[in-house]
Amino acid sequence: MPQLHSRSEESSHPTSEPSPTIARAPGKIILSGEHFVVLGAPAVAMAINLYSQVHVVPKNGSGLSVTADIPLRFLAGKSGNPPDPGELLLPLQMAAEATLKQTGSIDHALQVDVECEIPVAAGLGSSASTTVAIISAVARSNGIEMSKKKIFQLGFVPENFLHGKPSGVDQAACIYGGMIQFSRPSNVKTVRLKKDPVLLVCDTGIHHMTRTLVGGVVQKSKKEKKDFQNYLAKVREISSGVARSLREGDDEDLGTLMNQNHELLRKIGVSHPKLDHLVEVARRAGALGAKLTGAGGGGCVIVLSPSRGVRDRIARVLRREGGTPYKISMDTGGVESRPA
Repeated sequence: MPQLHSRSEESSHPTSEPSPTIARAPGKIILSGEHFVVLGAPAVAMAINLYSQVHVVPKNGSGLSVTADIPLRFLAGKSGNPPDPGELLLPLQMAAEATLKQTGSIDHALQVDVECEIPVAAGLGSSASTTVAIISAVARSNGIEMSKKKIFQLGFVPENFLHGKPSGVDQAACIYGGMIQFSRPSNVKTVRLKKDPVLLVCDTGIHHMTRTLVGGVVQKSKKEKKDFQNYLAKVREISSGVARSLREGDDEDLGTLMNQNHELLRKIGVSHPKLDHLVEVARRAGALGAKLTGAGGGGCVIVLSPSRGVRDRIARVLRREGGTPYKISMDTGGVESRPA
């Protein structure tokens, strides 16, 4: 695993000693509404049991040092080359610095170490997970148990840098955990499930820049206003139906709605041939529904199965077709921190 390092030096001196802290935040999937949520439609998202963990300890000297330990297989881009380490570390650095500023602890010298088991740039919320875990850990290390609402607000600092115009749905899912319906930062609702859906994530191995994809959709929506008005109306129906299906435990309806959402994402140009192939393979293998999750252009497919046995069979088929499957479940805790 590569060790990525970044430093930010301050000339002033700490006024009190921070304490060692650990924080953890889940990744997320989006069952409906990605891209359209930026344009005002609701989305339904679920926190999943893939995690980022952050260790914060005081260090000698001054300034802030950030490292990230990320498996190499999570870093490959379309060309197979890993992205610039500086690009990965900058939002992490920004999250830590914004938290120190918010807590009045900018003079504190800290070592921030990040471990991430979430594929990067794959639609699973790796950036939101790592940054909200950093915010929670850095705040607690300075004696402040920051509220989830405040973590959410600070999370926009690195997310704005990364995604240009984020909706906030990623960090909301990673912070609050569980299943949420999200339409704007001031309107985040928990969806109470009749039963947990049996879900599978499959990584295409083709990763993307969310900022570019989101920006392209926003520009397209301005040029094709009438079409996008129809798409937005449809997505509102789909997200409302997804929330209802989850509350009622209606997997058949949920799968149908996921399939409809994928077709809309194909229409606006954010899918990819490998995504479409794995979606079709999953459906033929017995999935009730399958769709891309997140920004698209590669990344991951999410698959709804009628049972764990069928999920296992679908996972084997998807692996043979070149995907990397993960059997996931819902995380209910969201971001958590504690003394180390």
